[in-house]
Amino acid sequence: MDPRKVAAQFAAYDWFTNQWANRRKPHQEAARFARGAWAAFLPQAHDGLGRFLIKLAEVRPSPRAPASPVRA
Repeated sequence: MDPRKVAAQFAAYDWFTNQWANRRKPHQEAARFARGAWAAFLPQAHDGLGRFLIKLAEVRPSPRAPASPVRA
């Protein structure tokens, strides 16, 4: 996946949610907007942000060890 494209899609998603925050389903509409209009945000997209977002998407939470009882 291209990091600049990921960053541009994130920028488009963020812009849409900030502009239309009072809509009923802003996240679904924003995702659709980001998939279609990311190219307009490409000139401002940053590779580092795209790589960071890709790494965040790859991280899986580790299974937590059972909590030990705390003695007071």
